Order: sequence, then structure tokens, then C-alpha cells
Amino acid sequence: MPLVVAVAILAGCGADSADAPPDCEATGWTTLFDGTAASLGEWRMAGPGRFELLDDGTLATRGGLGLLWHPDELGEHELSVEWSVAGDDNSGVFVGFPDPGDDPMVAVEQGYEVQVDATDAPDRTTGSLYGVAAPDTAARDAALLPPGEWNTFVVVVRQDRVQVRLNGTLVTDHAVGAGPTPAGPGHVGLQNHGEGDDVRFREVRVRPLAPGGGTGCASPDR
Repeated sequence: MPLVVAVAILAGCGADSADAPPDCEATGWTTLFDGTAASLGEWRMAGPGRFELLDDGTLATRGGLGLLWHPDELGEHELSVEWSVAGDDNSGVFVGFPDPGDDPMVAVEQGYEVQVDATDAPDRTTGSLYGVAAPDTAARDAALLPPGEWNTFVVVVRQDRVQVRLNGTLVTDHAVGAGPTPAGPGHVGLQNHGEGDDVRFREVRVRPLAPGGGTGCASPDR
């Protein structure tokens, strides 16, 4: 499961502690999906199913198991994505995987999936790194908003660490050395899991992280 190695510099972003987001301005973000057909057109689809662009500018999963992925290769970075489920639905946000071509399993086998499915097993529940690291369940439960409301993941992706914040709360902090080996730059992607799963996404943004001891910045203002 490769993660990113290339380092991109963003002055002013960094943190002294993994327990709280740093006090960074909400700048330096690049929007990968902004609710328009033009931004969606930059993405690629691997595997079955599709994503439907709705009138309100959100993406809805249709069928699967597939992967909507962005062709930009990213170094160490921070990803912000908003998502909502209709009920007990399944999806995921992928980071750190190589170009999958037409095969969504490349992201599953060579990247990290930040899971969306609040009723699954501890290492496969919302906020986990699927099959790798369970979230702090108490912190996750306190931060998670119910079906029908919008949640925000901010995922910090470094060569040696992956962190997941849910609605501003750190829920998962995984040292890569304890699990999969990092290698090479990577992509970000959104999963359409299967028939009957109704998950929506909006406002997908990324920004580079400074090298060194920083652990990421707070999620961007809307």
C-alpha cells in the first residue's frame, strides 16, 4: 500500500502536536471538485458503476465496486472532503495509491481507504483506515453527524504517518512504519461501493504540506 514520498513545501503549515490541529490560515488549497461538470470532467472512473452529478452540485454514488480518481499525483498533502450518507451506507476515500488505470482494486491493495460505514467492524468503520487502523471510537462517535447531515474528513498524508480528522476531531493516527510500506507519489479517489449504497460527496480540496515535524492544518473554512 504505497504512500507519498515527494515533499511539497507550503510555508506556515505545521503543528507541534498530533493531538490538535495547528492554527493555520485556510489558504493554499486547490479545489479538485467544486460541484461543476467542468471540475468533475478532470476525474477518471475505474471499474463498474458511476458517480452522478446532481443539480445541487453534489456527487452521488451509483452501483460499483468502482473508483473515481483524480489524475494529479500528490506529494505529502492534506485532503479535505465532505460526505453524507442516507442511512447505513458504505463508501470510502482513498489516498496514496498509484495510477489504477481501469482497475479500482489497485487503490484497495496499494493505497489507504478512509472508510465510510459507521456500522462495520472496528478496523472497517467510519474514520478507520480500512483493515489497517481502527479509529478512537469514542472520539469518532462524538464527532460523527447522523445520516442526512454533512461530515468532513481532513486526511493528512505523509511518508511516515496518516491521520484522519472527522469534523475537526482527530480520530485516527497511524504510523506507517507499523504497517504498509510507503513508496512514491499517489492519487486521491472516491469509492462507489455497490447497489443500494447512497453516499454523496462535495467540496474536494487538497493542499501540500511542509516537510518536517508538522502534522497538518485545520480544515478549510467554507
